[in-house]
Amino acid sequence: MVVPQGPRQELLRLAHDIPLSGHLGQKKIRHRLARAFFWPRLREDTREYCRTCPVCQKTGKAGDHPKAPLHPMPIIQEPFSRVAVDIIGPLPRPSATGKRYILTVVDYATRYPEAVALANIQADTVADALLRVFTRVGFPREILSDQGTQFTAELTQQLWRLCGVKALHSAPYHPQTNGLCERFNGTLKQLIRAFVHERKDWEKYLPHLLFAYREVPQESTRYSPFELLYGRQVRGPLDLVSVTEWPSTLSQGRCTRTLVLAMDS
Repeated sequence: MVVPQGPRQELLRLAHDIPLSGHLGQKKIRHRLARAFFWPRLREDTREYCRTCPVCQKTGKAGDHPKAPLHPMPIIQEPFSRVAVDIIGPLPRPSATGKRYILTVVDYATRYPEAVALANIQADTVADALLRVFTRVGFPREILSDQGTQFTAELTQQLWRLCGVKALHSAPYHPQTNGLCERFNGTLKQLIRAFVHERKDWEKYLPHLLFAYREVPQESTRYSPFELLYGRQVRGPLDLVSVTEWPSTLSQGRCTRTLVLAMDS
């Protein structure tokens, strides 16, 4: 779809600013837009929009942080047969319900992430959160974690045994061994920082930020986690701009503005 001058800023905002887009970097935003839209200087406009974004200027763009190296691991073809797990926190600003930690789970085959807000990181709390994740995606055969007590406690080890899970642990003081989770954690913390900066409740928007991450291709696979897990591209905010409303409605910014306000509330 060729976009006239009028609605371009609205589309850029929809692709970058709202929680479902996550203030990601210019490459990922450009990929979002290029799936359905085209205009001259799209690359330059996307770069300039991200460069001048007030939130990104204050918090840094997701993807600007140093990336933890991915150590060679066996190729995994079955989704969620091997996962990496980790804990983020304590976060400087608690959620509205008092949560200060996030349990992260990343699938090795598809890079598909899950994240659960936690009030504490006691073994029973973490085990319960992991069980909730596994009831959605299935029980893995192998789990890679650090040697934190929440992952090495007897309760957690008992859960692994009951579920037939082989526990793998990264080397002490070498978090890069769990590089898959480290990379995702860095991005997620950056996304959360942007919305905490805007005084928004990060726990409320955690599902939105996960969507933003899952929707765009990853450098390591060149596909989005959604595509690798479900075999199709997911419909995102930009896909909700109806072709039938083009150009009379969208050119006036009404359709996109309505979507932005609805998704940003």
